[in-house]
Amino acid sequence: MRQEPEVKENMTENEIMTLNWLQGASIANGRRAMGDEEDRSQMLAVQTPRGKDLSTYTAKIPMGTLEELNGPDFNALDQSSEMKIAIATYVTWVHDGCANWVREHVQEATIFKFMSAAEAKYPSENPFHNYSHGLDVLYSVSRSCRLTNLEALLTETSQFWLLIASIGHDLGHLGVNNQFLVETNHEVAVKYNDRSPLENMHCATLFQVVNSSAETNVFANVDKETYKDMRRGIIAAILHTDMVKHNEMIKELSLLYQMNSDALDALKPDGVVHSSASTTQTILNALLHCADIGNPMKPWDICYQLAHLCLDEFFAQGDMEKEKGIPVQMLNDRDKVNRPNSQVGFIEFVIAPMAESMSNIFPQLDQLSHNLSFNVQTWLQMWIDEAAPPEEQASKVSERVKRVVARCKASTREERGIPE
Repeated sequence: MRQEPEVKENMTENEIMTLNWLQGASIANGRRAMGDEEDRSQMLAVQTPRGKDLSTYTAKIPMGTLEELNGPDFNALDQSSEMKIAIATYVTWVHDGCANWVREHVQEATIFKFMSAAEAKYPSENPFHNYSHGLDVLYSVSRSCRLTNLEALLTETSQFWLLIASIGHDLGHLGVNNQFLVETNHEVAVKYNDRSPLENMHCATLFQVVNSSAETNVFANVDKETYKDMRRGIIAAILHTDMVKHNEMIKELSLLYQMNSDALDALKPDGVVHSSASTTQTILNALLHCADIGNPMKPWDICYQLAHLCLDEFFAQGDMEKEKGIPVQMLNDRDKVNRPNSQVGFIEFVIAPMAESMSNIFPQLDQLSHNLSFNVQTWLQMWIDEAAPPEEQASKVSERVKRVVARCKASTREERGIPE
């Protein structure tokens, strides 16, 4: 049984909607519960394209795009379908944390074929959950690994399977959420007994793509036991992208930060690894989940685009719910939800704790907190300008945004006295 979300004083309707959405609630009134960027020259030195890395599969990628992949400003939405496949192949082929292993165990042609087959499984009609999102998550995960010296904690094989899980974590997405599938008795919900039906389906689809042909089997040259471990890790990480697991993950990350100083010290260049299997899986799960919901932690222009696309998909689902005469879920009613205000609430209750946790564990990722601070203030001002709320209401929401900004600032390296 899910717990009723804690509704605090002075919350707006949109903010209550956000809390209920996070808990998986489906009734529109929201009262009922249901079942510093690194120096650019240094960054380019980390992964400068080399002749041997650019093949017939990736040679068409413009130099400007390759440079964007080394910074925070890559936008998958700007790429053609053909280019997205090439970029996904390139990111996986040259990822520093596993490049040597990949060259010994996987042909680049196989990665390309896999990425092509994965692209075909993403419905292009989805405004948000399409191949652009898959590529964005792959890029974000790869970049996070690159920034945080994760070789000290993660094996080459775990980094490789994390990349595969990243591109495949939403394969076959139906453009609606789990609650909709359950409410409508959809065959996917029936198949998986209402338990994370989408995420279970994404896992199954990913391995169907892998096993559909020798040309797409990126695990073909992996021994049996290693494959079992990789498959187990992929499934666990993708299942943890279900939003009903979000609060549990935040608690796990907080505990990890408090109780695993030895393991975290291993992230320092001179550290020694003291990491358990469960700690490693928690980190892998968090990297994927953070990238999956990371739109509000991106540079503003990208954040703005993705937020609108995501809400477009929510609203399309809300329209279907109205047509079917079933309860319209939180954040899905285009007639009630104010876009900027919904993002303020989403950031406050969902994203800020994630940014704080990730920045605490991985100080090198504090750019997420910097971006989030700017974005939440920008959404606030947009809401005030567009909705012209009463002064008292605007003042109360502004105070809450100030607390989010303070929380973001407190998790940065500068505030914590950690050298950059």
